[in-house]
Amino acid sequence: MACPITIIKNDELLVEAPNIQEAARFLANHLNSKTLSFDPIERGYVYDIPYYVIEDEFRFVAPEEMATNRRKELEERGHKNARRVWLVPANPQEYDLASAFSRYDTLDWKRSFNYEKGDLLFLYVSGNVQKVRYKVEVVEGLIRTNDVHDNKTFWNDEEKYNKSLDYNWTRVRFVDEVDTSELSLTRLREHGLKGNIQGSMKLTGDLRDYIMSFFGEDLTQGYYPDEVPRTLEEGKRKSVLVNVYERNPFARTQCISHYGARCQVCDLNFETKYGEVGKDFIHVHHIIPLHQIQQDYSVDPIQDLIPVCPNCHAMLHRKENGSYLSIAQLRKRIVDLNRV
Repeated sequence: MACPITIIKNDELLVEAPNIQEAARFLANHLNSKTLSFDPIERGYVYDIPYYVIEDEFRFVAPEEMATNRRKELEERGHKNARRVWLVPANPQEYDLASAFSRYDTLDWKRSFNYEKGDLLFLYVSGNVQKVRYKVEVVEGLIRTNDVHDNKTFWNDEEKYNKSLDYNWTRVRFVDEVDTSELSLTRLREHGLKGNIQGSMKLTGDLRDYIMSFFGEDLTQGYYPDEVPRTLEEGKRKSVLVNVYERNPFARTQCISHYGARCQVCDLNFETKYGEVGKDFIHVHHIIPLHQIQQDYSVDPIQDLIPVCPNCHAMLHRKENGSYLSIAQLRKRIVDLNRV
C-alpha cells in the first residue's frame, strides 16, 4: 500500500505527496539536489526525526498506523533506518546520575555521537559499579535552542562541568533501570564486547540482544492520565493533579520493585483482577504533602512513595475535614466499612 507523505518546512506545509518516492523526488528538486534519498524521509515519518538543511527544518508525516507498521518492519528486520541502539559510558565520579533521575525523568546528555530522536541508549556506569544500569530514549537528538538544562547540582567534578558548557546536547527520557551482575563488564565481554567502554558505541547483534533482554520495553508509560479524577459536583468536573514526584519514572520503578505492583491500601493486584492487561500496572502515591517539601528535596522511593490503585490514589488526594487521609487511615476505613 502506498504511504502518503506530508512534508513540512519550518512549520509550514510544503507538499502532500502520494508516496515516499514522490516525496523524495520533490525534496530533491526543492533542494536542487541530484540525490534521491528515502532515508531521512523514512526515519522522519517513522520516528518523528527532523531533517535540517542549514537553518531550515523539514518534517515528514505519514498516517499513524502506517508509520507504526513501518517501524515494526524496520526493527524486526534490523534495517539501517531502524532506531539505533547505543552503549554509553557514565562516570559516577563526574555526574550523580542516580540523583538526577530521582529528580527528573528527562536529562540533557552530551551529544558525543549523532544521536537522533527514537534512539535507545543503555548507560554503563563505570567507577565502582561497572554495570549497565539504565535504559533511556532520545526525545530530542540535538537541542537546537538555548533551553539546555545543565543540571549543575549533580556534577561532582566542577572542572568537567565547566567544560560541559561547550558541549552539544541530546535530551533523553528515562525508561527503565536494573541492577544485576549479569550486566557487569565481565559478562558483557562474554557476550561480544571488545575491550573497555571508553566512549559511545553502537550496539548490534548478540551484545545488543543480550543487554536489551534485561530491560522492560517501557515501564514508565501509561500509568497516569493528565489528572486523577476526583468527583463530579454540580455538573463540573473537579480533579487533582498528580505531582511530579509520583510521575518520576526512576523513583516509581524503584518503589514498585520494593513493594510490588499491589495496592498498599486495598490490596488490589491488577494482573490478578484483569489478567495480562493489568500486569505491572499500579499508581504511586507521594506520602509527604507538597507544601512540606523544600526546593532541593530528593525523593526517597521507599520512604516517600507507595503503590496504590487509582481509586485509593484519588481518595488520598482528597481532603476530609481539611486534612488528607493517611495510608493507614484509608486502609482502616476500608476494613471498617467491610465489617458493616
